[in-house]
Amino acid sequence: MSKRFTDTNKYKKPFIRGLKGPYKLFWDYLYHDCDYAGIWIVDFEIAQVYLGEDMPINKKDALHYFNNGENKIIEIDGGKKWFIPSFVEFQYGELNENNRVHNSVINALKKYNVFDKQKRQNKPLISPLQGAMDKDKEEGLLRKEQNTNKLLIEKIQILPEYKETFLLWLDYKKKRKESYKDITSTTLAYKKLLRLSEHDPKKAVKIVENSMANNWAGLFELDMKNKTNNKPIYQCPVKGWKFGESFNDSKQGCKDCEENNKFLFLKCKTAFNNR
Repeated sequence: MSKRFTDTNKYKKPFIRGLKGPYKLFWDYLYHDCDYAGIWIVDFEIAQVYLGEDMPINKKDALHYFNNGENKIIEIDGGKKWFIPSFVEFQYGELNENNRVHNSVINALKKYNVFDKQKRQNKPLISPLQGAMDKDKEEGLLRKEQNTNKLLIEKIQILPEYKETFLLWLDYKKKRKESYKDITSTTLAYKKLLRLSEHDPKKAVKIVENSMANNWAGLFELDMKNKTNNKPIYQCPVKGWKFGESFNDSKQGCKDCEENNKFLFLKCKTAFNNR
């Protein structure tokens, strides 16, 4: 019995998620039933037996779903066989003619004139092992960043009840590639969180989570409601000015921005309208 690599995140990918139930199962079946070179002998009658009568499939719909936007299936040998390029990519990585195992795959692909198509693909072929190594490297860098933030928190002497919340904020800023440049700017951000939360740790958590949920670059007050229309009072993320019911309520500075920085003004106005 042959063993093959599998992607534990495959059902999270848009392609798989977008397939109807029978064709999700059929795609998984193809990965198991094709040969070592990713070539499947087209036999829908047998496939239907294995999938079950409650999972009806047909060739026309399968090709439509699988090749929608990107050709994941290449018909060969007059349509009698299917070639699955992604199978080869995932199982072997970059094919090397000096590798004995790869050689048998390459010969099979050359037989059906699909080896050159495989080589011309724009994206590089990445092996499962390399993918795992890259993942470990990425997680290692993330741990290093988190440790750096913890050391930073120790240096600016944050209150114990605020440590976890402010660390969450620092990690969020790091992922946005907007890290604070030095201890001074980090300290100012912490003091702002203290002021906005009125020294209430629970309120601080809500402030941080609210900014993260709205994908904001900064920290802002909670529940700034306008009494006339119940919409949040808008606060310019650049200048910090607040205005509510109408964009024309803004201060002279916004009018100056409209005249001197059209891009920033339009961005600010869009944010106001999307409250």
